[in-house]
Amino acid sequence: MSEEENDTQFSPTGDGLLHRQPFLPDELVFEILSRLPVKTLLQYKCVCKSWKTLISDPQFAQTHLRNLILDPTVTYQRFFYNPNIVQCKIASIPLKPLLENISEPPKAIKFSMEHKYRILGSCNGLLCLFFVKEGYVRLLNPSIEWKSKKSPTLDSYESHKYWITYYGFGYDHVNDKYKVLAVHANEFGGKVIQIHTFGENSWTTIPNFPLPVGSVSWSGRFVSGTLNWVGNSCSSNRDVILSFDLANETYKEVLLPEPDGVNVSKPVLGVLSNCLCVCFDSNNTHWDFWLMKKYGIAESWTRLMIIPLNKIWHCLQSRPSFIQPLFMSENSSVFLRTYSKFFLYNLNNGRLDCFPGYYEFDHHIYYESLVSPKF
Repeated sequence: MSEEENDTQFSPTGDGLLHRQPFLPDELVFEILSRLPVKTLLQYKCVCKSWKTLISDPQFAQTHLRNLILDPTVTYQRFFYNPNIVQCKIASIPLKPLLENISEPPKAIKFSMEHKYRILGSCNGLLCLFFVKEGYVRLLNPSIEWKSKKSPTLDSYESHKYWITYYGFGYDHVNDKYKVLAVHANEFGGKVIQIHTFGENSWTTIPNFPLPVGSVSWSGRFVSGTLNWVGNSCSSNRDVILSFDLANETYKEVLLPEPDGVNVSKPVLGVLSNCLCVCFDSNNTHWDFWLMKKYGIAESWTRLMIIPLNKIWHCLQSRPSFIQPLFMSENSSVFLRTYSKFFLYNLNNGRLDCFPGYYEFDHHIYYESLVSPKF
């Protein structure tokens, strides 16, 4: 049999005929491995040197992440939160079993930390952690137990006097950089807006960035290379989205959808299916939810759902002052929160279910990944 006709590779042992292994092209091996969960890939590093080299390659990590984000199934996401800001711990719950069994949610996995960190954001399998006492940030990928060096301390930061009031974390895909923006007070009582690029040794002050005053959420929502808050327009007395572009470090205003009601609450931003989502209490009768299908295009706002206020009241046994969208599954279940209470709304049948218990602070949806940036 010629070499071209042979579709198997033989073991180097003398018993080779008993250990025939099917031959797979490298491209197919890459494709198969890039769709497996992180835990499995870490185990497969031990199979052979070539697999270890492949799985450790940053380009493979990016392809793997892209495949998982595009996967509509709720398999590789986790719900991270801070169980108690006075403890040196953060916690996570796998999202799939959490959404599938509301009455008996899975037990949280808690990570012991060396300091009391707040979670400022999650992006591409990285958590951005802020050490309140000393005013620095660092990145953590809990899936592979990787963490970055700590950043420099915020300029003029004193933890006993100030804390950051608004913040956001995301990925600058143009320059392949991770960045965090923070707004904090200075010694003169004013506000300082600074940005840190991970891998650099300083914070840069951002001039003329309007503060999202009155926003019910301090955390900027990361979508399409931008961080987003709700704030007042500089040219009119109306709410708009303040969009900060991480690549060129400039901002613009994006219009919100036009509400039907007259009496409308302060809008709240979230991210569902990689689209910006906004919701608000309309006329004290229902909560209105909209998706921006094409980022930055006001005409692409599309109503997602309306939840009657009496249904929310019956579920939560209280009237929420705000609701934030967190995640939407492939079967059209929308995961929502109001402060430390959480509930699930089914778009197909209108059912609303409340989760038992509380998940205190710093709530973020996390995608498991192999990402470990080289600085």
